[in-house]
Amino acid sequence: MTDNGSAYRSSLFTTALASAGIRHVRTRPYTPRTNGEAERFIQTSLREWAYARPYPSSAARNQAAVY
Repeated sequence: MTDNGSAYRSSLFTTALASAGIRHVRTRPYTPRTNGEAERFIQTSLREWAYARPYPSSAARNQAAVY
């Protein structure tokens, strides 16, 4: 779930989601509640997944990433 920012409407983003089999859901314009839900999900993802293990640098994090 994303807002309607230009980065999330780009063809590159659409292609990336399609290749991963992800369905894109957009928040309704001028609806802070649903946008807040999306923002909270991002914060939770960063705290519990992306930064759950400390790395000395971004290069070390990228090297350890499993795709």
